[in-house]
Amino acid sequence: MKSPSPKLIDWVQSVLPPENLQIEQLRKEASSRDYFRVKTESNTFVVMNSEDDIDCATKFLYVNKLLKSANVNCPSVYGFSDNLSYILMEDLGDEVLDGCKINDLNVFFTKILDELKKIYLLPQETLSKISYNELLSQTESFLNIFKFLDKEIDEKQRRKIQALRKVLVEELSSQPQVPSHSDFERRNMIKKGNTIYLIDFQDLHVGPVGIDLASLFYDHENYYDEKTIQSSIDKFSEQNEIIERDKIYNYVYIALAHRCMRIVGTFIKYFNEGKLLNRRNDLEKFIKRLVFALDMLNMSKEKDIIENII
Repeated sequence: MKSPSPKLIDWVQSVLPPENLQIEQLRKEASSRDYFRVKTESNTFVVMNSEDDIDCATKFLYVNKLLKSANVNCPSVYGFSDNLSYILMEDLGDEVLDGCKINDLNVFFTKILDELKKIYLLPQETLSKISYNELLSQTESFLNIFKFLDKEIDEKQRRKIQALRKVLVEELSSQPQVPSHSDFERRNMIKKGNTIYLIDFQDLHVGPVGIDLASLFYDHENYYDEKTIQSSIDKFSEQNEIIERDKIYNYVYIALAHRCMRIVGTFIKYFNEGKLLNRRNDLEKFIKRLVFALDMLNMSKEKDIIENII
């Protein structure tokens, strides 16, 4: 566990009552940010440390304000340092949904998709739009998986994977574009009481409609009954005119394949730097999800190449 820096401690002590403070690190995610829980004698808070990523802190504050204006459930911000290195916010507790059993999936999907519908209503002119080149660059590091796992790949197979990257981005670019959380999975949701809150939303942008649905229904940890997924997707598409019902599953599988390639490439980059090695077991899970998506898209040649690394 990482200890808070003296600067962070000094700032916290300057904004909270002069009581005995306890500061402990929360779960480390795949980012340069660190989160700490601050316990006072009467309350608890969370501090986001963005000393190494001030731009992220700026985006977080802006998106938090947008989400609050749309009544999206997200943590309240209580204060921030002058240089935005530290942000003091509401402590939502430890019931992060990737570590909790969900007893009624239909109720969960209904609740969280209601939050997604609110996000769709955000004014698009206030958000950046992800470009073709950005989507393509997100999967650039994927091919490093073969070297990392010491797997052979010939030039023909390499060209096939490069072509896959472009096909996925072309398909994503043709999807309806909506305000997107960009990582709408259970590890970015916290349950407090009967309410589900969204976190880690600073990358909100206008992007392909399939991205958040793929993140929700096909995360790497949880496998849901396909009938339950289909029921939720059909209901959601009926409530959103921008979604063409006969294309929605294609949207989701395309987005899932791209998402898995992006995350695998990101993991390899971190692993090569000696970071996030505790997430190495997740690598195979994302590759299996990628194989599933390619299978559903009838991309058998690409699927066969990827299956070789499992």
